[in-house]
Amino acid sequence: KHEGVRYHCDHCDYIATQAQYLKQHREIKHFGLQYPCDKCDYIATVSGSLKRHIKRIHEDVHFECEQCDFIATASWALKSHEESIHGYFRYPCDQCDFNATHSASLKRHKESKHEGVRYPCDQCDCNAPQ
Repeated sequence: KHEGVRYHCDHCDYIATQAQYLKQHREIKHFGLQYPCDKCDYIATVSGSLKRHIKRIHEDVHFECEQCDFIATASWALKSHEESIHGYFRYPCDQCDFNATHSASLKRHKESKHEGVRYPCDQCDCNAPQ
């Protein structure tokens, strides 16, 4: 891997690899932002965490597997369960036996295996299929 862009905190020595991570760091560590739950004592430092907490704990949102007794508290967890346990593949390749669980994965597969698409690195002579 190559050294990429770094985002430096102007309040401490923290360095992030993505701007959103720096923003989150500053909000939590330097600005003391907190998101308290109005139904219990839970306090989140990120708004998305509070939303997930409310859905999972207070709204009893759950996702049931139709093939077994598995119950997930997030749709992505059910999808992951179905794919890994029950072998659900939604995107079969029409040129070989490859099966993908996401359309983007099938697209990358077709480009690299059947169309010969390569992605050159802008920092070295490497050409990769993805």
